[in-house]
Amino acid sequence: MAYAAVTSLMETLSLNFLQSQPPLPLEDLAAQIRDVANENLGLLQQILEAEMRKMELDEASSKGWTKQRLLHMKACLPRLYGKQQLAWDTVLLTSRLREVVEVKQKIVSLHQNLGLLQQSLEKSEIACHDAEMKHLEAQIRDASFKAEERIEVELTAIYLAKGNGDSLHIAACLLRLHEIFNEAEKLTDYHRNELIRIQTEYQQLAKVSLLGRIRRRGLLQLVKGSSLPDLVHKNIIATKFFKNSSKFDSTMVGCHEVFNKILDQLLTQQTTKGRQVVSIVGMGGIGKTTLAHKLYQHPSITSHFDKRAWVTVSQAYNVEQMLQCLLSCVTGASRGGGQDQLAERMHKHLNGQRYLIVIDDIWHTTAWDSLQRCFPNDTNGSRVLLTSRLKEVAEYACSGNTPLNMPFLDADESWNLYCKVFGKTEFLSVFEQIGRDIVKKCKGLPLAITLVASLLSKTEEKVEKWKNVAESVIGDSNEACSRVLYLSYNQLPHHLKACFLYFGIFEEDYEISVKKLVRLWAAEGFLSTVKHVDLEKVAMECLEDLVDRSLVIVSKHSYNGEMKKIRIHDVLRDLCLREGGLENLLNVNGVKPCRWISFTPRPFSDKVRYDKVRYNDECFHKFHSFHLTHAFWDESVKGLFSHLKLLRVVEMRNSYWDDVIDLNMLANLFHLRCLALSMYHPSQIKIFEHGNMQSLIVRGEGVIFYSSEPSGIWKMPLLRNFRIDRICSLETPSVVYRNLKNISWLDSKLCTKDLFTMIPNLKTLGVDGGNDVNSPDCFCNFVHLKQLEKLSIRRWEGVNLVMCSIPWATSLTNLKKLSFFESNLQWHELSAISMLPNLEVLKLISACSGPKWETSDRGFHLLKRLVIKETNLQCWNVVGDHFPMLECIEISKCYRLKEIPSGFADITTLALIQLSGCRSSLLASAKLIQEEQNNNYGNDALLVRSENIET
Repeated sequence: MAYAAVTSLMETLSLNFLQSQPPLPLEDLAAQIRDVANENLGLLQQILEAEMRKMELDEASSKGWTKQRLLHMKACLPRLYGKQQLAWDTVLLTSRLREVVEVKQKIVSLHQNLGLLQQSLEKSEIACHDAEMKHLEAQIRDASFKAEERIEVELTAIYLAKGNGDSLHIAACLLRLHEIFNEAEKLTDYHRNELIRIQTEYQQLAKVSLLGRIRRRGLLQLVKGSSLPDLVHKNIIATKFFKNSSKFDSTMVGCHEVFNKILDQLLTQQTTKGRQVVSIVGMGGIGKTTLAHKLYQHPSITSHFDKRAWVTVSQAYNVEQMLQCLLSCVTGASRGGGQDQLAERMHKHLNGQRYLIVIDDIWHTTAWDSLQRCFPNDTNGSRVLLTSRLKEVAEYACSGNTPLNMPFLDADESWNLYCKVFGKTEFLSVFEQIGRDIVKKCKGLPLAITLVASLLSKTEEKVEKWKNVAESVIGDSNEACSRVLYLSYNQLPHHLKACFLYFGIFEEDYEISVKKLVRLWAAEGFLSTVKHVDLEKVAMECLEDLVDRSLVIVSKHSYNGEMKKIRIHDVLRDLCLREGGLENLLNVNGVKPCRWISFTPRPFSDKVRYDKVRYNDECFHKFHSFHLTHAFWDESVKGLFSHLKLLRVVEMRNSYWDDVIDLNMLANLFHLRCLALSMYHPSQIKIFEHGNMQSLIVRGEGVIFYSSEPSGIWKMPLLRNFRIDRICSLETPSVVYRNLKNISWLDSKLCTKDLFTMIPNLKTLGVDGGNDVNSPDCFCNFVHLKQLEKLSIRRWEGVNLVMCSIPWATSLTNLKKLSFFESNLQWHELSAISMLPNLEVLKLISACSGPKWETSDRGFHLLKRLVIKETNLQCWNVVGDHFPMLECIEISKCYRLKEIPSGFADITTLALIQLSGCRSSLLASAKLIQEEQNNNYGNDALLVRSENIET
């Protein structure tokens, strides 16, 4: 973790001192101190003259200072007080003003030295389990983090003193910074020299065989009783990074017998048609979820059951969230409520329906008890499919039925999976033999095979390096999986290790938004970037690399194949928790001093233990990232933030607040870069200022922002992402803000030319019309956002888009996605939108009224995805030329629409028709289009998916 610590320290120096317009201009501070000192010189002179008169010095005494008089004067000085003492102390500090002026030079020098150390770490080929190298990296990590904490403490004091006009305190802080920079620079030089020495010795041993060197050091053996395998993968360097080398489809390998057996149990009407529970049992990583998902998506399953729902339970489960998840699957929407209310609603929706419920990764019998009351037994063949690592839980839920044990893969299945993950089936004989040996030692565990194949696909094709991996993967299946996990982690490049361990802050089985993760990574400071490169772009590249290495699972893609939601396997998360704890980086539900802390208590039940942190002073200067789920904004939380002054990330999900959220209580968090809140009930936001803020996100229906300080937001020059449920007031800035990329939801009255010209690099915009009669000027002003790529508009009323004086065909040339929600557009107005030159996605969700939509010949020439939801559309006339590039059409809750236009059969790019909550005749027309596409154009790739179809 040395690399991450060095990178974080460099980022702190750059952010606070080395920007073109830093928040603390050192030259201005030094000049301010000098001016105040000069003013106080006069005051000090007056004090001394008064003391001289008190001592009744004669005229001769002014000709020289005797030792006796000097002692007398020294005795008088302690009597100074108030402004007099301040003046004297200021003059004394002025004598060291040269050191204050030198601070900037020290910062530049330290930053350069850290950069050299960072490069040396990047180029190092020495395995991190080399004892000497491991010790040095720990020293670098601790020294860098400690220096960063000390610097931030002094910066906090400077910010406070600056607000009070306390030049004396500022000068003292700058002098302490001077000392910190001196010490850090000396340590950095020492560590770099040590690193060079170790590398030189390592290179001198290059003639010794790789495996012989490792065996002599005993690094391939497990330390008995150790909690971590001491695995060494000397000199395994991934020199070839093929983007798709480890990407593989979700087709299941092996387990066909179990698959067919479970499929038969789910579909066959047994002697009793009552509800049956089918359970799958197996260890983590054996493929239970993959098998269940394959069954869940099987065409015979989707057509047989009226309702389907999936919920992942995990060890720390929440009954309300599980019920809301199930309701969302069944109804397409989720509303709040207590457990009883949600359970009753779920039971009502399933009553009389043949349903399939998948309960994945269940650990407790109490979780099953909480859910099963929602599943009616209507003797119509309904089924519950359950997966668990624990046999007793599966047997409890099966009520006497025998759970099915998930088998390990046999030799052929294991090899097939290895080849699929690797991306090829043919190897040179020597590498095939090594691969087969490794697969054999994985003992049929799919997770182990997947990870080791992904690792080898990125390992240079040299026999010694492959053999090193092969000899490291030994032992039984559990041990092999654990070894592969540590091997995969240790093989990560320096810049990815902190990224991977960061997944430990999230709850088990939590689906993580890619946008959210990228924002968090960017704010944490451990990402290394070069000048003029977008930090969030760097974060995306790191995430893609982790996905390619099969360490992160993509659970949801956007229409164009981009990652939307991700998650991490439970076993890998356990690794993050253990390794993150050893590195003093991560602590979950505890108060151990570390960089990242996460609290995930059960709502309304477990007593939240974060109040203990208040009494542990050693934690205060360690915590930099605070993540809290299910929190009440009470005095304990407020008191906590008054102490944790070095926080740079605060994330609070599913929180309960007062009616007014006064964020000024976080004003002392001067280093805050990302604030992300979500809450359950309407609130008003009172804003605060932070010069380092990058992302300010407050989610929750009815959350309103009124800016009492008109320029508050514009005193955050680094702000990139600004999202509140409704922004009702926002003054136009006096200077151009080029960093702001995303803003939502902006009141339509604020969408002025003056505002948009001051935020020219905006890429994503959300506009709230407030169900008022909107001015056409609002829409016309969008043309001033030349970089705009995504535009979302909700509650839009009273403006005819056709009549807007916008040159549609030449405007908004970068706009790729346009969404309307809860609006009152007429279908014919879409003819104007159709002319947008590069529009790829159009979403109309409760947005259009009227029974008929007749598209024109002019557009949607580049549209790839069309979403229509909750409309009263009855008749739709289309020819293929109107949507020549369409790939996906999604129709939901359009109960009056009887059929999809037959013209869609001529769109050869069409790949998916997704229907939900629609008439059976609409589904029949989709299948007819599918058949015509296959017959006329040979397009057998068109999929038709449906759920909740009315009969």
